[in-house]
Amino acid sequence: MSTGIYRSPSEQSGLRSESIAKTFLIEKGYILCPAPRDCVFDFAVCKGFDLETGKWDFETVQVKTLTKNNSISKIVDRSGDIVSRNGKERNSLDYSEWGVDWLLGVGKDGQVHTYPLEVYENIPTKSFSVRKYPSVEFPECDRYVPSSNEKKKD
Repeated sequence: MSTGIYRSPSEQSGLRSESIAKTFLIEKGYILCPAPRDCVFDFAVCKGFDLETGKWDFETVQVKTLTKNNSISKIVDRSGDIVSRNGKERNSLDYSEWGVDWLLGVGKDGQVHTYPLEVYENIPTKSFSVRKYPSVEFPECDRYVPSSNEKKKD
């Protein structure tokens, strides 16, 4: 008997959701920077170089797979999860407390629902329905990208 590649169905659906979200953001014009596995966010999007501040502009993104009732978890309740045998319980994780800029929910149909921090932090529940709280448009990257055929200016 052989075993599957994934350890659980949630691992597979999580990877699927992340891949869909990455494609969505690349099509919006962003460069993605992956985060380490145990980071509070999945990746950062590079919005480009800000000429006014002289700094690179990044925002953090957390991707969640929508539940069967089309809800997104904004707080991951890990109470009861043990770090190691006879170890302490894991801490719960509230993405808004960590200042994660965007929460993206991906449905089974591949649709991406996007919520900025200033919206999802004010939703009074641990998870919320995308039907009750409509998605906010994720902005297109408005940074100038030169054409490869464009001549350099002296």
